[in-house]
Amino acid sequence: MTEFKSETNKIEDVYQFKIEVPFDVKFVCVYLWNVGNKFVLFDAGLNMNNWDKIFFTSLQKIGISIKNIDYCIISHYHLDHIGLIKKFKRKNPDIKICMGTIEHEAFKWETNSQNFKELELEAKELSQQMVKFGITNKQGERLVHWFTMWSNLRRYQKPDVLLSDNDEICFDEGKKLKIMWTPGHSLGHICVFDDDKKYLFSGDHILSRITPHIGNFIVDPVNRKNYDFENILDHYLKSLDKIDKLNPKLIFPSHQEIIFNPHERIIAIKEFHKNRLKEISNLIKNNPLTPLKISQIRFGENLDEINAYLALSEVISHLIYLESQEKVHRIEKNGKILFIS
Repeated sequence: MTEFKSETNKIEDVYQFKIEVPFDVKFVCVYLWNVGNKFVLFDAGLNMNNWDKIFFTSLQKIGISIKNIDYCIISHYHLDHIGLIKKFKRKNPDIKICMGTIEHEAFKWETNSQNFKELELEAKELSQQMVKFGITNKQGERLVHWFTMWSNLRRYQKPDVLLSDNDEICFDEGKKLKIMWTPGHSLGHICVFDDDKKYLFSGDHILSRITPHIGNFIVDPVNRKNYDFENILDHYLKSLDKIDKLNPKLIFPSHQEIIFNPHERIIAIKEFHKNRLKEISNLIKNNPLTPLKISQIRFGENLDEINAYLALSEVISHLIYLESQEKVHRIEKNGKILFIS
């Protein structure tokens, strides 16, 4: 069994539990702090190997039991953020598991085995679109397997509290947490803003050194009916502006380092995407290319299959953003879709 490295830090009055994971992100952070007289956790880490043991031991070392914790707020339902919610609930039935309504709808739908055929059809439709964007039919088949595999790895836990954009969780002494819907890295991603301390808990929405993946998703039937997520980069950039207007003092991300200059970091992320949009637009000026070819030029051709797909997906999100502004358009040739500016 892999022994994960870990460390516990205290930044002002927030405990950061930083525990290793076997992914590119290296570490996942879970945060604990007091709001009024309540203990609040942000995110629930990973359920793999001895990750849970390390987390519960880390809590014990600061004199806290999971039974003392009142709320656990989930940023989004990726595996390294929801891992321990069932164990939290089993060890402490009174803990309130909180999740955004959009994310919960996707989580519930994907993990219901009765929906597998529907999920598979959605995955096939997405893979066929990716074939038109440049990948091979064989790669499309593996993409279907990849998307349907994730539903088998997640374990559903019904939340106690469902949260929507601008909702507030209120505590004693007038203290409150504000919920910000921040789509981009996932459709229903939420950030939490401590209104009193001016702390933002950003999940994967804002990271200190890299930008989160912004790309294509399978959309469940309910959210597909209620929202248009095709231009996901536009959603992401607008949600960055929402966060910036809060003027947070510190940002606590789920990976990498604490962000002590929130406004500057947000501006840097926006500038990064502005530059990438310009690069892509220049690359296809009077030079129609498939999204796959653009991603290979931009990111290289030696990526493993998962990262190659993520690179392609990221390029597509930028092309759709440019297309919405009428700066590029698509043409179809020999069954493939090419973009040109």
